[in-house]
Amino acid sequence: MTGYIIKDGWVVDPILNKVEKKNLCIKNNKFSKYENIPNGKTISAKGKYIMPGLFDLRCHLKQPGISFQKSVDSINKKALSGGFTSILAMPALSSMADNPETIKYVQDSIIKENYVNLYFSGSLTMESKGKKLAPLGSLKEAGIIAVTDCPYSTQDNQIYCKASEYASMFNLPIMELPRDMSLSPGASAHESLLSLKMGLKGFPRMAEELFVSRSILLSKYTNAKIHLTSLSSSGSVQLVSKAKEDGVNITCDVNSNHLFKNENNICNFDSLSKALPPLREEEDRKSLIKGIINNTIDAISSGHQPFSFDDKSREFDLAPAGTLGLENAFHQIIKILDQKMDEKLLFIARKMAINPSKILQLEYGEIKLNKKANFFIYDPNGKTVIKRRYNEIGSANLPFEQEQFDGKITHTFVNGKLLYTN
Repeated sequence: MTGYIIKDGWVVDPILNKVEKKNLCIKNNKFSKYENIPNGKTISAKGKYIMPGLFDLRCHLKQPGISFQKSVDSINKKALSGGFTSILAMPALSSMADNPETIKYVQDSIIKENYVNLYFSGSLTMESKGKKLAPLGSLKEAGIIAVTDCPYSTQDNQIYCKASEYASMFNLPIMELPRDMSLSPGASAHESLLSLKMGLKGFPRMAEELFVSRSILLSKYTNAKIHLTSLSSSGSVQLVSKAKEDGVNITCDVNSNHLFKNENNICNFDSLSKALPPLREEEDRKSLIKGIINNTIDAISSGHQPFSFDDKSREFDLAPAGTLGLENAFHQIIKILDQKMDEKLLFIARKMAINPSKILQLEYGEIKLNKKANFFIYDPNGKTVIKRRYNEIGSANLPFEQEQFDGKITHTFVNGKLLYTN
């Protein structure tokens, strides 16, 4: 029999809201009663924390210019190094996920045993163009767990309303990236004095907030399961806060990069930092941080969208929007939180593991008997350096050149298998 013994680690339990020292046993891919395992491997976690595996709510698997398989391989490595054991893939796969055949092809031909748990969203509309509804029933039968047009947003209100009713019939949550394109055509930066000075077309807060309001109203009157992904505006936080006070059933997340950086990142026309939605002003960043702490914002996602250096090496307004987040998200949140380490890790476990699972109506990964062993080990005394690697697949478009973080992830287990060591 093979398995693992994890000794003397501090187990972070967000369900019971406590951190306690434990020995763990893993057999048959699950947490088991603690006992000796013939031929088992022992890992010392002394002085380290054992965290539930993180679940990302927004990850784009496709990278232009390379094979889909290579892109997924690269993303898998970054997810494991960042403590993610599950990710929700956006619908741009080998082709657009607006048909069951695409989902089945990826499931049968692309996914490998040494991958994180890959869950799929289907297109809300055909080709994510917002003109015609996708066959949501067939997509659900093929295995999707949510629907979205991300990184686009359905512009036609009638189509969006019909789509929400249709998705509700199949109990599929909608993942909406709110953006009114008529108010932000050709936008490449947050609309501010900085974008005006740089001569860039602006993406005003109102373009996001109008569509946040649209989703709130739709959820209020239809009780559709709508999740707003990648909020970036202080006004959006206020709108969601008021909606929740009024009892509207709506959830939302924010990308880690928007909690860590602001629009000053692009002041030298750094196209590698060009994000979607754009990095906004410091007041927005502070409002987003306040929103996650007071639970207005339910979850933190990576918004991971890989591009090569060549893709991004264009004039700023012509470069594609998107930044990396899987490798850096956990470390960024650790750094911005002003709490004791135990409190930080409990908070992160709720926002990046438990809540995303609940939003997607999945069983969440608890570290307890007979549950699948999805977790990672974190050493608070280590160091992690994350930097742009211009010639490596999917490593160029970090929103910073290099950052050093206190602490490091030493092991990541997915379904009881040790898939990452550092």
